[in-house]
This record gives sequence, C-alpha cells and structure tokens, in this order.
Amino acid sequence: MSHRFLNRLAMRVMVVKGKGSLRRLARSAENPMKQNAALLKSIIRTNRNTEFGKLHGFDKIRSLEDFRQSVPPSGYEDYEPYIERMKNGEKNLITASKVLGYSRTSGSSGVPKYIPATNASLKAYVRYTWTRALALGAAELKKQGKNFRPGRGVYLSPATNETLPNGLPCSNIAEIGAREYGRFYPFILMQPSKRMYDMHDGDYIYCMYRFALQDPDATFFFSVFFSVNVSQLAYLKKNWRTIVDDIEKGGIDKSIELTPEARAHYEKYAKPDPARAAYLREQFEKGFDETLFKRLWPNLAVICGIGNASFKSAAEHIRTVARDVPFDFSIYGASEGLVAACYELENTDMQLLTDSCFYEFVPFGEDGEERYLTLDQVEVGHKYELLITTFAGLYRYRLKDVIEVKGFRGKCPLISFVFRKGQMFNIAGEKFSEEDARTTIEMFEKKHGVEIDHWLFYQDESVQPNRYALIVESDADVDWDASVDEIEDLIGQCNKRYPSQRAKSYIDRLVILHQQPGTHDAWAARCIKKGASAAQVKPVHSLDNPEKRAFFLSRLK
Repeated sequence: MSHRFLNRLAMRVMVVKGKGSLRRLARSAENPMKQNAALLKSIIRTNRNTEFGKLHGFDKIRSLEDFRQSVPPSGYEDYEPYIERMKNGEKNLITASKVLGYSRTSGSSGVPKYIPATNASLKAYVRYTWTRALALGAAELKKQGKNFRPGRGVYLSPATNETLPNGLPCSNIAEIGAREYGRFYPFILMQPSKRMYDMHDGDYIYCMYRFALQDPDATFFFSVFFSVNVSQLAYLKKNWRTIVDDIEKGGIDKSIELTPEARAHYEKYAKPDPARAAYLREQFEKGFDETLFKRLWPNLAVICGIGNASFKSAAEHIRTVARDVPFDFSIYGASEGLVAACYELENTDMQLLTDSCFYEFVPFGEDGEERYLTLDQVEVGHKYELLITTFAGLYRYRLKDVIEVKGFRGKCPLISFVFRKGQMFNIAGEKFSEEDARTTIEMFEKKHGVEIDHWLFYQDESVQPNRYALIVESDADVDWDASVDEIEDLIGQCNKRYPSQRAKSYIDRLVILHQQPGTHDAWAARCIKKGASAAQVKPVHSLDNPEKRAFFLSRLK
C-alpha cells in the first residue's frame, strides 16, 4: 500500500474516532453527575490496594462523604515522596496503573513537579485533542458543502525527548504520547519521523515549515498555545525565502543550524520541487494578509490551540493570516489532568470532561470555612477553585486554577479558565487578579488600536504605600507617560475596589516601566534550557516568584 493511501486511511480513522468523542461529549451532558460519581468509584476501587489507598482506607469508602473524610485536599508536596520512589522503580504507591512517563512542569516556585502519566491520561488527551478537533473541522467543511480531503497535519510545539535514568519519558503529555503512538506519526503529521521535532536537533521551526510548505494538502495545524503560532509566524515572515529556495533545489541550506544526525535524516526527505516552490514564492510575494494560509494550504480544515484567557491576543494575531480557517480553542487542562474541551468551533467555553477526572469546586472569594461542591451544585457566573481526583494517583488535588461557569450544555457545566490562584496583588484588599490585568490591557489595546507584545504587572514595594508597576516590552506607538491615568482608570473599571483604595491613599499611583527588547524571549529560552518544553512556557504577566522578579527587574531600560 502507498504512503498516500495509508495517510488518507489514518486521517479518516482519526476523524471517525473524533466523531465518537463528540458523541461521547454529547451523551455526558445528559447526566454528567452520574458519570462523574461512577468515575470516582472506579478510581477508588482500582487503587484501593496501593500504599496510598491502604493508608487512607479506600476499601472502606462507600460514599463521597466517606472519601472526603478519609482524604483531605492535597497539593504536590503530599505526593512528592511517593513520586520520587516511583521514579526509582517502586510501583503501586499512589496508582495501580502502569506509569508510562512523567509530565514535568516548572512548578510555581521554579522547582520541577513530576506528574505520573498513565494509559488513562493518554486516552483522554487522544480522545479530546487531535481527533476531536479533526472531526469538528471535517464537520464544518461538510456544512459549507465542501469535501474533507484528508491530508497530514502540523504539530507546532517541539519536543525535548528527555528521559529519566530508567528510560521513561520525562517532559510533557504530548511527548509521552509520542512514545506510545509515534508509529502513526508519519501518516498523520508532516514531520518525516516517528517522533516530534526535537528542539535539541537545531532549528526545528525551519524543519517544520520546510516539510509543511512543501505539502499543499495540510489538513490541520495543532499547537498547545496560540502564542507558539505567533512566534513561529514571525520566523516564517523572516525566513520564507530560504525555505522556498530549499524546496526548489532540494536539500537544506548550510546556514540552517542542525546536528549532523538530524541534517542527514531530514535531507533524505527534502526532495526538490520547483513547481511547488514557484507557487509558494508567488503567494508569499502577494503578502502576509488574512488569506495567506488558505492560499498556501487550500484544504486546511482547522487550526487548533488554546486561545482564550492569556492567549486571546495571540489567537487574534493568527487570524490576520487565516481568515477563512475555523479555530478550535482546544482544551483546558494541566499536566495533572485534562479538565475540559470545546465541543464546537470558535467557542472558548469548554465542556467539563466527566470521564477524565472527578471534580470538586470550592467557591472562590468566600470567607470562612471552605465548601466543596460537585458539578451539579455549581452556578452560572460564579468562580470556583478546582480540585481533581485521577486514575494517575492524585486525590482531591488542588490545581490552584480558578474557573468560571459560563453556562451548561444539558446538565454539564461549560467553564472557562480565569486565572491561576495566587497570581494577583492584594495591597489593600483589592484582590487584583490576572483576569483584571488582562482585561485592562485588552481595553487599552482596543481603544488605541494597538497590540502590546509583552506586558506584566508587579507589586512595587520600593514605595510606601505600595503601587502597581506595569512593565511593557512593545513597539506600539503609545505615549506611555501620558497613559498612566488612563490605565489607572481602566484598572478601576476592572477591579471595583481599586479606585476607592487609591482615593484613600492605600495604594500609590501606577508607574509604567519599559523592558529591554528581547527580555520575554530570553526568559522563554531560559526556561527551555532548564528543561521546560516550549509548549509549557506561558506568557509572563505577573512576577509571582523570586526568580522571575530578579530576571525581569534586572532588564529594565
């Protein structure tokens, strides 16, 4: 069988599976609490003979109330001793499931966290990411009376392919999945390999575009965050001529930084294609307008990535070159567990995944003793901190994320990530959140018709009373000195207690500072060098730990 036939077959299988995932989502909306309660029961039963399960009397748990009495809310520090032993080969400690790898995160304090990934983790991500997105894209084409022509896709985030001494992958869930499903990659992704592009191989962005541009039948683009798309689009604007020249002649330009092994591997697949190169050159010379992606890849069915909250402006930026391509705003989750997914295109509200984790909701902002609610007790418009219980061995685990219930699909909550708990200022009881900060900047951008590339707030303790400092790294044509009062007014619109606390002189006047060009890129590079995946490096909007504070404050103009 030809490679092309296998490609079409694999993609059609993924779409069929994706349709099944969408039907599964629709069914779960009918009686989500029943499904979620059954999941908790299964997790407890499966893990009752683990060391953790025996310690907490899982075999005696008969109800949710029993579970809550036996297991207190927890954080990573409660599991770290178990996980360190698991990394050294011990089994059946917090989970009875086989550990396929560890999702490593930087942790809020900069200390890495290692979250076990199991078959259940991978199934959830496979079910509700690529296949779901492809099914949505194919359905949209059908609505438009167009045929879905299954071609391969592009995964934009690079890999580190790092392992523990015992050989288990240790990076993020996508790379762990690559170990399990990599044999299918050549038939569903344009990269000519059974693994994702490795950032250690050299210029992975070049390699990604080198093979994506040569293939006119790209069906989907998938990234973790839309901010990844933005940085790579900037690369394409700068380097498209080199890439197109290489497609015309075959091979890879000597100026491209690659390890000898990677160069030898990719050159085997870098065949000359003068006709495609001529077409590409013509399209790029027409300009990077909103029709570009459809001109380059006429069959592009969907662009998938997280584009809400902190990534909203990044998604809007990509829209400037992809007007006619529907966006799937993907999923909401963390290394600890997949929480929600979009059930329709162009909608940032996500349906809670009742078959992935068991959920508890703590009302956010209430004084007094915490209340723990189940998904059938939450209310529209209210914000909650999430606790999750998973097959991978996390029980009543505080994600430290605050979500808002936006509505319901049937009886299942539709949620949106609001902010990371703790990433806020509270100089005088105003409780300024990342949501407040983001909305302030978005209002300013809209009013002035500008885009601020990078921004962050921090609490300036060098003056009394303390004040907010806004640090911008941007080429936007703005008179920042004249904008302080305006931004203070916008902050007050977003945070109703700010104006009164300012009027009482409990908070000093905002100051706007300027970041040295390239600082945010340098931070991202630093994180990656320390072992973080590029897909995990999120925009910095708050100096929430000493390392960030030292780094960014030492790089002011």
